[in-house]
Amino acid sequence: MDLLEHPGIERWEVASKAAELIAGQLAQLHSELVDLMAQVLATNAWSGGGIASPEHWLMLRCALSPARAKEIVDVARRRGDFPELEARMAEGAVSLDQLAVVARHVPSTHAATVSSFVEAATVPQLRRVLPKYPFPDKAPVPHPAGYEPLPEVVHVDPPIHDEPTLTMSTYDGRFRLHFEADPLDGALVEQAIREAKDALFTAGDADATLAEGLLSVASRSLSTVESISRREHYKVLVHLDVDGHGWMNRRGTLPTHLLRKLTCDGTVRPIWIENASPVSVGRSMRIVPPRTRKLIEDRDGGCRFPGCVTTGFLENHHLLPWSEGGATDVENLASLCPRHHRELHQGHFTISGNPSTPGGLIFRDRFGPIGRHVPQTIPPPTHPPPAEQPIRGWRLDTGSIDFEPRRSTRPLELAGIT
Repeated sequence: MDLLEHPGIERWEVASKAAELIAGQLAQLHSELVDLMAQVLATNAWSGGGIASPEHWLMLRCALSPARAKEIVDVARRRGDFPELEARMAEGAVSLDQLAVVARHVPSTHAATVSSFVEAATVPQLRRVLPKYPFPDKAPVPHPAGYEPLPEVVHVDPPIHDEPTLTMSTYDGRFRLHFEADPLDGALVEQAIREAKDALFTAGDADATLAEGLLSVASRSLSTVESISRREHYKVLVHLDVDGHGWMNRRGTLPTHLLRKLTCDGTVRPIWIENASPVSVGRSMRIVPPRTRKLIEDRDGGCRFPGCVTTGFLENHHLLPWSEGGATDVENLASLCPRHHRELHQGHFTISGNPSTPGGLIFRDRFGPIGRHVPQTIPPPTHPPPAEQPIRGWRLDTGSIDFEPRRSTRPLELAGIT
């Protein structure tokens, strides 16, 4: 379409109709993508091969932004809660952006009554109204005539043990920790872990977990010890022999994937042994020197796994393992976030290629190369013509908006009463 072919007075109308048609077709395609994502979530088809979340899968397969991927997942998780609006999106009259706001804020009990408002409102209007509307957490449960509630039962809380308790153990190759405390001490520990988790999120790890936050708290604590003797005393020591076997004191042998991860990026201290007894201890040294680490992180700009947006708390991975003679230089090192570094050594995917050239690294899982695959030919949409776009953007009096919950049309069946 060439707007210059139309007189100036007609261009607005021609452009508006074309935009409405394209918007309707886009909504229909988004409806199909949401349907697909609902099935992907139900079957867990997104997981594996280093994919951290359903959103990450969409970012990688569909070249979506993190925000748009999250919207599609949010709507897909609530598929079936808003049948009227979902049908209208399939017809092209409601956009994904509109339905995403609804999915975040509206309970299914009010699905029918918000439908007409959603069609007439712009996305900014929906974002102003729906988050502030006092939707009930749960729909009230109706009671039959003559219903009398049971007498109130007074529950006596058991005594609270004020002293916190902590137990730690290693069993079957896994470290276990159990902590109990009063609510105040518990809140202190929880906030520290959540703050550390949020720091990981801010650094780019959108899928950071509370467990990873706890590990970050522990790492921070050890890194702030100023006394050299205390720092040496509380180091985590792993013994590694020249045959590639490793173990920890009082914790037994370590699996190969953990040893490979440790020897990618850590501190080593050589120990010379004679007749099965240590006779000399060398000086500690970083496997990856600080200057090399800076060069690698500046070159990579973040985790090299396709679609990963993590830019902080990076680890350096040796493409040819250090324990097998791999060099510690820019041609053999690549930046990975802790999650993908761990999953790499667990065997979820492999890496090959030259890290110093753009696109030079190839990531593969059991299905083949990991990345976005664009079809050579993309067929045009085959949907029926989209529905006419409703008029949106009316001036709203937000104080006069009221949504009624959906009322059940089935006979009441409570406690055997019909």
